Amino acid sequence: MDRSDRIELLLRLLRDRPAITSAELAEHLGTSARSVFRDISYLRDRGYPIESSRGRGGGLRLHRNWGLARVLLAPEEALGVLLSLALTERLGLPMFGSGLGPARKKLVDAFPSHERKRLGPLRDRVLLGPPASPAVVSTYSEPKPSVVRALQSAFVNERLITAEYVRQDGEHSERRVEPHAILLNWPAWYVLGFDHLRGEVRTFRVDRFRSVREEADAFRPRPHAIVAEVGWDADGPAIWRL
Repeated sequence: MDRSDRIELLLRLLRDRPAITSAELAEHLGTSARSVFRDISYLRDRGYPIESSRGRGGGLRLHRNWGLARVLLAPEEALGVLLSLALTERLGLPMFGSGLGPARKKLVDAFPSHERKRLGPLRDRVLLGPPASPAVVSTYSEPKPSVVRALQSAFVNERLITAEYVRQDGEHSERRVEPHAILLNWPAWYVLGFDHLRGEVRTFRVDRFRSVREEADAFRPRPHAIVAEVGWDADGPAIWRL
């Protein structure tokens, strides 16, 4: 194998084995122990925390937290993870939910400063309500992945969408919407936005979008005003801000 493949396999072995000797590494890699030590030195010079221990049960290993520390997320991926953590924390799940606050803070601290400035206003636009009614649950279906991706991008980037929407009565229409806020009534997601077709604020159920296209035109989010126009009390007992 060439060196890049050998280095990749070496990292996997160091990560997955509690302790592995240089002789065992040489056997797995099909090379000499001297080459193994050269590759180890190469990786250490580039910041990989490779530990070694002597004696019975000793050997080489990557530091156990290396995998988490080296995860690289695109900005939209990181925002999605952060909002998911905040949502789970807000739901107050008894299992695996108690330590999410510190984890969310660590993730926020890892963001570049310009991304951190977007987080507060973005969380203010995500609302959590009570579970959906049996009638909604019985008609709800999973939204199309392409719709979710386009809608999520437009929501984060504060862009208008052009969408094909199906009303409850089955009528299809093309809408041009400013997605100001998102509401979760588990399992149903809703978009609260200004509908340019109707000239007023409307609520759209996400699974009823058949297609969504993000436009270049931007808008200024005003979730507080939008929620008030819908007639909800965002600070009341039924609706919580994320």
